Amino acid sequence: MRKKFKIRGEANSFTLLEMLGVMAVMAILASVAVPPMLRSMQNAQSVNEDKNLEEIGRALCEAIKAEGQVPNPGALATATISGNKGWVAMASPYCSMASEAIQYVFPGRTETERRFYILTITGPTTQTLSSPSPSPDYRVPATGWDTAGAGNWPNIMTSFLVLISSSKPDYLLACPANSGTATYTTWAGLAGPGAVRSAKDWVKQAVNGVYSATNTEIVGTIQNASGTWTNKGQFLHVKVIPMNNLICDVSFGSPPTGGTAGMQIRGQAKQPCVNCYVTKGSTVYATDGVAPAEATATAASSSLNFTYDPAVPSWKVTP
Repeated sequence: MRKKFKIRGEANSFTLLEMLGVMAVMAILASVAVPPMLRSMQNAQSVNEDKNLEEIGRALCEAIKAEGQVPNPGALATATISGNKGWVAMASPYCSMASEAIQYVFPGRTETERRFYILTITGPTTQTLSSPSPSPDYRVPATGWDTAGAGNWPNIMTSFLVLISSSKPDYLLACPANSGTATYTTWAGLAGPGAVRSAKDWVKQAVNGVYSATNTEIVGTIQNASGTWTNKGQFLHVKVIPMNNLICDVSFGSPPTGGTAGMQIRGQAKQPCVNCYVTKGSTVYATDGVAPAEATATAASSSLNFTYDPAVPSWKVTP
């Protein structure tokens, strides 16, 4: 009696029709699962970018207080010239992120900048910062950031720093790269409120679950017209840093007859100053220019008042 042997694998083989059916099912499943996965990854990038701007903003605040200067918005982002430093160069020593990660939203894709630093100093009016000649200097002057007299940095109390970024590589911004004064002033001086002002007033908030980014001075006319930014405001990121959180208002009382109220900052020569601003944490010396008595105080609060007491004679400090 002969036994019949089946050819190995004959019972387990698939027909072409069965294979096509399986592939069709897999394609359907992929079309359903992949888009939500991509959206989830993009949303995670958006949330992470908000955190990155918070970290960069914190680092800039630390740098301004430690170095007594603000980044030059018209300089190269990585410029290291004291008094005209770029925002990346200033933030780097105080930030947990690497320099490339500070400058670019997508490190490794450095062909296009996606983060921008802007500075304005006059609140409702958008303009570039005017500094004493012969060249711009973004450090605290010897008399402090004066609001009167020489007019060094007028209205600094109403100034603010702004960081703007896009967390989607194909969503363009209207901002030019921080590559020089010309490009900066062109963008900051746009008609109307100006892009800097628009960025300051933009707030990320959802309406019926949808974020909007429709301001053409931030995200661009062409991009809006094409619908790229329609209901995609979650990918636009704006971090505003008011300067009044970083500086201290220093005021001086009337010195004795023949004297002049003055101050000294960071080892610089004593200069006349009635009302001015310094970075918080600065050591300030008050002098009348006549008597040897001085008062020393740390500008750690929002205001610091020096009052001269002729009975002593000396300066008294009122925090």
